[in-house]
Amino acid sequence: MSIVTRPGWLLTGLLLLPLTAIAEEAPVVAVEVTAMDGDLPDELADNIRAFLAIERIKGQPAPMVSRLQYLHRQAQEQIRSALQPYGYYRPRIEAELIQQSGQWLARYRVDPGEAVRLDEVRLAVSGEAQSDPAMQELEFSPSLAPGAVLRHADYEAHKSRMRSQAADRGYYEADFSRQQLLIDPELGQADIDLELDSGPRYRIGEVRFDEAPVDESLLQRYLPFKPGDPVSSARLLELQRGLADSEYFSRVEVQPLWDEALEQSVPIDVVLEPNKRTAYRFGVGYGTDTGARVSASQHRRWVNRRGHSWNGLVQLSEVESAVALQYNIPGERPQSDRYGARLKWQSEQTDSTDSELTSAGLFWQKKLGAWQRILSLDWEQERFTLDEESNATNFLIPGMSWSTTRTDNPLNPSRGYRFSLELKTAAEYLLSDADFVQGLAGAKHVLTLTERSRLLTRADLGITAMENFEIMPSSHRFFAGGDNSVRGYDYKELGPIGDNGDVVGGRNLLVASAEVDYLVAENWRLAAFFDTGNAIDSVSDPLKSGAGLGVRYLSPIGPIRVDLAVPLEDSGFRIHFSLGPDL
Repeated sequence: MSIVTRPGWLLTGLLLLPLTAIAEEAPVVAVEVTAMDGDLPDELADNIRAFLAIERIKGQPAPMVSRLQYLHRQAQEQIRSALQPYGYYRPRIEAELIQQSGQWLARYRVDPGEAVRLDEVRLAVSGEAQSDPAMQELEFSPSLAPGAVLRHADYEAHKSRMRSQAADRGYYEADFSRQQLLIDPELGQADIDLELDSGPRYRIGEVRFDEAPVDESLLQRYLPFKPGDPVSSARLLELQRGLADSEYFSRVEVQPLWDEALEQSVPIDVVLEPNKRTAYRFGVGYGTDTGARVSASQHRRWVNRRGHSWNGLVQLSEVESAVALQYNIPGERPQSDRYGARLKWQSEQTDSTDSELTSAGLFWQKKLGAWQRILSLDWEQERFTLDEESNATNFLIPGMSWSTTRTDNPLNPSRGYRFSLELKTAAEYLLSDADFVQGLAGAKHVLTLTERSRLLTRADLGITAMENFEIMPSSHRFFAGGDNSVRGYDYKELGPIGDNGDVVGGRNLLVASAEVDYLVAENWRLAAFFDTGNAIDSVSDPLKSGAGLGVRYLSPIGPIRVDLAVPLEDSGFRIHFSLGPDL
């Protein structure tokens, strides 16, 4: 076998060898940006690097020397441009470009100097907005007050705020009649003259709804404004959200028709696409409290043109099964208010309870400020076995509940809280087997500790006043233990013990929990927790505690939790699995 090398190929290879060696040995570019004295603030250093063209070839083989020197000569002007948005117009800059240790080093030492400060500031609103208190607030800004450091971002942000506030409040023709920023670097002073001429204020005219499967009289109740009110972007968005949340429609668009405005009256066009009338949902899940479970539901989004609806649910699990039907009637403010009737059959079988509950009732749900209030009246018939003793009861139970939630992110909050309060009562003279009054308060709170860690706390307090507690149905007794109670113990494992050694539930409930979690990777958290509490009949009854570690996965439908918990007063351990929001 012989190898033939063509002379042209050989010559090309010989020529490429030194070029490759030269490329491999070419020095790389290094860039340093430091302060002359002390430390350069991060925002200044970061902006300087963003402006420096030479920074873009940092860590790369150096280009031709002439190109490198050109980039270096541009650097001082680029540094000045980078400092000006922060008010620094007279910096001192030392620059050098040296070759050392196989690299080109571009070094820049910066003294920003004294920042330019605001001297005369005029922020004014003219036109119809002169008498609008919300617009008058724009005539002052703490960041643009005389004596403040000039920051171009603050100036532009206030201009943007004036424009958006005007648009939100119906000043469609608003524009700046004066907008001057005068800077004197030698004196270190700047003057602002900014005036927004609002023009006339536009008001809401006719609201035009597309054809819909419900009466227009119902759609009119979704309006958060009246004809003649000033146009408000926030109110228009509120209308759009309310109609979308009604589930009557698959698409909702609310648009002011500015081209059709007449004498500052703007018609509002509401584009509606009807949803499918019936929705079906099927689910499969598992929780350590309930075991494996399956569910199926049907939602009739509208029964008639008055917008009535109903929901049906069938749920089966190893512990708890239920069949429920609820009929809903829109209230005065259908976004949050409704009336309804409900029927329910529920069966529960745990180590401590065996019950079957049938109920029928009425409810009225209404939004009161930040609170959701529900008034209810339910007739309940329950057959239950506790501590090997069976009983059957009938109760007519008026009830009321209040709840409120505030959070920055419903699925993954960094801060927020939830509070709920429920009161129930019954009386013998009102078709009940006994008198009782019961209250249950619950609270949850999420607090950010550091950029990656949070503190989650919760507490539940329940109190019952009843003379003949022996006939209290198991569904209205308090139990503790489980995923959302005292971890380390089984579901409803804790509470007063009956004569035969079974947990029979208590008159009162006291549970508290504290948990710290830490973000270790995107969508993954590690947690450590401590729970304590019990269902009790007396304040002298002992509390039980559990502690442990957990893993959280932040799924698109909420956090999935797996906890390993140890009961501190007993032996063993328990693994808890749950899914649901933190608040």
